[in-house]
Amino acid sequence: LDEPAAGLSREDKLRLGTLLQRIADAGLTVLLVEHDMTLVMDISHQVVVLDAGVRLAVGSPAQVQADPAVQLAYLGESLETSEESTPRGNAINRPEMLGVGSLVAGYGAEPVLHGIDLQVRRGEVVALLGANGAGKSTLMKALAGLHRPIQGGIHLEGRELMNMGAEQVVAHGVVLVPEGRQVFAELSVLDNIRLGAFLQTDDREARVEEQLVRFPRLRERLHQRAGLLSGGEQQMLAIARALMSRPRILLLDEPSLGLAPKVIAELFAALDALRREGMTLLLVDQMAGLALALADRAYVMEEGRIVAHGTSAEIAANGALAQAYLGESGADHPQPAAHLS
Repeated sequence: LDEPAAGLSREDKLRLGTLLQRIADAGLTVLLVEHDMTLVMDISHQVVVLDAGVRLAVGSPAQVQADPAVQLAYLGESLETSEESTPRGNAINRPEMLGVGSLVAGYGAEPVLHGIDLQVRRGEVVALLGANGAGKSTLMKALAGLHRPIQGGIHLEGRELMNMGAEQVVAHGVVLVPEGRQVFAELSVLDNIRLGAFLQTDDREARVEEQLVRFPRLRERLHQRAGLLSGGEQQMLAIARALMSRPRILLLDEPSLGLAPKVIAELFAALDALRREGMTLLLVDQMAGLALALADRAYVMEEGRIVAHGTSAEIAANGALAQAYLGESGADHPQPAAHLS
């Protein structure tokens, strides 16, 4: 079975797990590929972990969850602190920039987000963490005005954004760097950057120069088609384009996705520079260790709900993060039924 739990409600996933156990008990071998780690760890006899086409680990659910290589693949490495990095101040007394209250959103009859409460203060970096399918990208699209929530509230410094279109949200200073970069492949690097200023054209060329200073590699490729850039260069271009909109808060959805480790380090160094400049950031990234090293605070999502939040240090030490990525311990389930790859 290839991702049978995708899009299912929590209740349906429980029924699916029970059904797969009955099938295995009847003598049929079950081979399961699945992102929902709670389901995986509940029903599997054996787990095989693949990373970039290579078998990373194999063993019982408990053995795999405790494997340092698996934890590193799912949670990522920590970002080494630069000697020039500015120490984080106490952000607890800073005014709220973005507030989300009781947000519910979905794509059909079953909601994807279930009552999300979240706060980002001015000048703060907040990480939003969780496994694939937790609802992180849906939340980011809702904040950016690309997906209309069912109920709840989204406020930017007290101004309600819920019923605004995407262009209005950008005009108020909430700017999304989308997953997958989504640059205009046939346009030049320069034209892609300029497009970020479509609502504010004053001093456009001076602002383009600011981005070329920030990302020198883009200057070298300025008149090339954006589709010919490497993945890392396209990600830098997407961030530069977003910064041209003069964001008050920058939303970054999986900026490290598909990038080489050296490029990821360079990218996060650029994000750290933005942090030191006082930019407010809300960051979604599968490399949880890197995100926590950059962030002041973090929220952990699981199945469309916030299951933990606190300072980066508190979340790093909290078992909820590993549980959200790797599921509950299989040791608590005496009758597993499937073999997962």
